[in-house]
Amino acid sequence: MLKKFLLVSALLFLPLCAVAFPTKEYDSCYQKAADDVEVGLCMKAETQRILKDIQEIYINISNHPQTKAWNKGNGLISGNLKEMYNSWLSYRDKYCSLFEVASENTFGSPSYDRERCLLELTLDHYQLVHAVITNANTGPEEESGHEHD
Repeated sequence: MLKKFLLVSALLFLPLCAVAFPTKEYDSCYQKAADDVEVGLCMKAETQRILKDIQEIYINISNHPQTKAWNKGNGLISGNLKEMYNSWLSYRDKYCSLFEVASENTFGSPSYDRERCLLELTLDHYQLVHAVITNANTGPEEESGHEHD
């Protein structure tokens, strides 16, 4: 029953993050998990993997000709992107800490609730930063050849 509940809750947010989640490693870990603590460990590993993907996207944004000047720095070492990443990470961690405390009397262990929150917010952030680099890579649309007044 617990595994069915966890699977359903995981599937509820999958459509939002089809690009980055889930991996075969996560699926395998999830299938082998005996309880929500072990599922939490699977989510923690997946969150770390997605964080690495997010960092790669930030580096791509910092090197992109269209967004490089906005960064005013060097990737995730300095500049606006480092500040933005650190601010988001701080918000995510504090929010999930609050979520964990608020969820004490609900279904699941505190570690499950925390890891689920961290994974969901990390997936959300992946989608947001992925949209930035996608937009930058798309570039301006071609002129139609008509003169503008």
